[in-house]
Amino acid sequence: MEKQPKRILIIGLTERMGGVETFIYNTTTHSDKAKYKYDYLVHGTDHCVFEDEINKYYDDGEKHIFFVKKYKEDPLGCIRDLKKFYVENGHKYDYVHFQSGSTAEILYVYPFCKKYDFKVISHSHNGNGYSPVINNIFRRIVNKITSKRLSCSAEATRWFFGDEYMNSTQIIVNGVDTDRFTYNESARQKIRKHYGFSDELVVGHIGRFSEQKNHKLILGIFKAVLEKQSDAKLLLVGVGELQDSIKELSKSLGIDRSIIFAGKQMRTEDYYSAFDVFLMPSLYEGLPIVGVEAQCEGLECLFSDQIDKQILITDRAKMLGLNNAPEVWSDAIVSANVSDRTKYSDEIKASGYSLADTVKTLEKVYKV
Repeated sequence: MEKQPKRILIIGLTERMGGVETFIYNTTTHSDKAKYKYDYLVHGTDHCVFEDEINKYYDDGEKHIFFVKKYKEDPLGCIRDLKKFYVENGHKYDYVHFQSGSTAEILYVYPFCKKYDFKVISHSHNGNGYSPVINNIFRRIVNKITSKRLSCSAEATRWFFGDEYMNSTQIIVNGVDTDRFTYNESARQKIRKHYGFSDELVVGHIGRFSEQKNHKLILGIFKAVLEKQSDAKLLLVGVGELQDSIKELSKSLGIDRSIIFAGKQMRTEDYYSAFDVFLMPSLYEGLPIVGVEAQCEGLECLFSDQIDKQILITDRAKMLGLNNAPEVWSDAIVSANVSDRTKYSDEIKASGYSLADTVKTLEKVYKV
């Protein structure tokens, strides 16, 4: 009799394009299909990022993406949806792999894990950012029901599980497709031509327009760059709730004509090639996957000191304090090394940050 694949329910996809969502999509669709089959539980929306790609990937006539209401917005409706979902599907799963930066989202797993007897893998993807009081309350439940703790970094472990679990939590690096994220000169020229510039210094950022990503400081730093290099450009890729306010701020600072708001882009590898410097002064992060992708493309990367130091993978990555003046950041940008970028994808792979290695590590977790 042919051995059936292990069934794993993934919690962590949303309607937004972000690092967690990218990690989930990449790892589950590059896993061994004959050995592992995934479903996805999504809350607070009736659609999610990568929905079409996931359905096309399986193409087996089964339903793989399930939607429930958001607990915070409609707790009773959410509980009804969850009960119905687990009654119909709970018996199928060997594991529920819960991936988040918020311990409160364990409510989409607990107490159903007890009734349906599946193992819970809890996976921390952020090092801060939510109410410490709420985080600590739900952390107790997370640690009580979790059979395996995973995390993207030491800081994400501390935030999600607590100091007492630092040694027993397995670090899963956010590996990237090193073949896809290799510097491409033709892509660089194509993107630059599309936006109407050629040899100018291009500072780039890829991320959601949210408080966490600190776009206000990005604009302040870029304003200081323009004082040193007046033809420089800032290329911002992403969408989010603060996009309009950041556009207004760029106008009030008088720098809007030097900024391109590129919106949501699927071929981000081409944009990394078009950048000269990658700027990420976040207020908090775990191990940002965009930071790994940017280094894979040989970019000079400037990260805030609120990001786990594990992100410093290549000699092109540097860290600056958020308390530094924008002029300090701008000095680092205008003096960046923008040459010899093709070798870094091999360096990322050799450092253990390839997607293939990450998938293999996760598959070993699921075997236990």
